[in-house]
Amino acid sequence: MNELFPRTESLEFRGMGTDLGLLIVVRDEAEYVRATADMVSAREIYVRYEKIFSRFDPESELSHLNASLGESLPASREMLEVVRHSLTYHKKYHGLFEPRIIAALEAAGYARDFQQNDFTPSTTLQTVDTSRPLVEDLIVSDTTVQFRHRMDFSGIVKGYTTDKVTEFFHSRGWNDFLVDSGGDMYASGQPFDADTWHIAIEGIHTGRLTLSLSHIAVATSGISRRKWERDGKRFHHLIHPEHPEDFAFDVKTISVIAPSTEEADVLAKVLFIQSDEERKKMAVDHNIAALVLYYNRGAWISPAAKRYCSNSLQS
Repeated sequence: MNELFPRTESLEFRGMGTDLGLLIVVRDEAEYVRATADMVSAREIYVRYEKIFSRFDPESELSHLNASLGESLPASREMLEVVRHSLTYHKKYHGLFEPRIIAALEAAGYARDFQQNDFTPSTTLQTVDTSRPLVEDLIVSDTTVQFRHRMDFSGIVKGYTTDKVTEFFHSRGWNDFLVDSGGDMYASGQPFDADTWHIAIEGIHTGRLTLSLSHIAVATSGISRRKWERDGKRFHHLIHPEHPEDFAFDVKTISVIAPSTEEADVLAKVLFIQSDEERKKMAVDHNIAALVLYYNRGAWISPAAKRYCSNSLQS
């Protein structure tokens, strides 16, 4: 028996404004060599997608579309998919998923990459113009996209990219792996030394909460890292499209478990911007596996999420 195997190979790197990590369980030398090459290829997926969707890169495809309002332009396959998915989520969640919030983000001071930002507003616009249906501002055909309003797809892109990396690993024959896009994760199969992947929820001061996941995704949205203060007012990056000047600070993070990372990513943000009563009702009524971590009063675990929890914490 080779004492070096099985084991987990990993690759960690920065991208999309966060820490990214890939883990693959390998069982022999040949799998190790193949996993090493496949993780490098997966890293290139992140690089390519950031070049498409970054609103901070003036040369990105998104920036080009934002600078060409009213023009129908040829679009990448990835842009076409994200636009179509965004239209679907906007309709499904009654406008709570809203890619037209870019002006409100800039007005709050989030106009540059978070790590390099001084949070000086780049615009005086304070409202999200949703007077027209999104389908009239975001027009997609088989090969082209037209923006009639500037767009920001940060509410979906990390989850979308995580799912694409997951698809790539599956296409390469891997079953047991973890894709971690800064807290948006897909857990496939199991580690070599356990039945499921165990994911610790960070930020709980009154105990420990661990998720047991296999062939399922979890995504977390929150303000523990992305919040700032200017002129005595506090801001964060999760904006309600109908109330863009209101910033609540009672919730630290919301995690959602779902079949796809994209769906979990979108749902975590949709739940975050609602009131506590609204988000709990939505989670219960729609059987959403959600974990809400508050700043001052523990955590709330939806009924659908309890089956994934190794520990039970509830406010």
